[in-house]
Amino acid sequence: MGRGKNPAVLFFQDSYCMKNDSITNWFLKNNYQVIVAERSNTDPLFVLNTDHPFIRELDGLALITDLKSYPIEYVAASGLEVHATVNWFVNTDVKGGFLFPFYKGSFKEYLIESIYKDKQVLPGYPSVIEPIELIQLLETTPAPSGTYGNYSLRFLQGIWEQQAKVKLTSYEGELIYQIVK
Repeated sequence: MGRGKNPAVLFFQDSYCMKNDSITNWFLKNNYQVIVAERSNTDPLFVLNTDHPFIRELDGLALITDLKSYPIEYVAASGLEVHATVNWFVNTDVKGGFLFPFYKGSFKEYLIESIYKDKQVLPGYPSVIEPIELIQLLETTPAPSGTYGNYSLRFLQGIWEQQAKVKLTSYEGELIYQIVK
């Protein structure tokens, strides 16, 4: 989407982030080309067997390498995709990143806060689970088999204590980090 001469943003969308369209429209209004990358698999076995932060890092690097013919200057991510993106985009030659996570700290802190404030976990997701139940599942080693939305519990366990913004403290490129609800 957008004009071919404009700089491109490779946008990794969490399919359950209700702000994806608004974010995309903001990019277009600010004269960016938007290349949307969304992982959507209907085969639950594929998700269970291939969904891990490390594999998503490899997929992201492979995709940005395959798209070298486009003028990709930025990487963007929304929702839980932020966790899969922060580990690899800082090692590419892009100018910067636009990150739109659902919460400020780690997923674990978010779940604890959800219990404390009696809030639903990730309201846009089709799966409804109590925060305490999700915490118990993610504290199990190894992670139990199962999915939450488009993510395996193994992926969620892999990002469990990761604080995306802290991982980026030494990053010297341009960075926009904004919480979306």
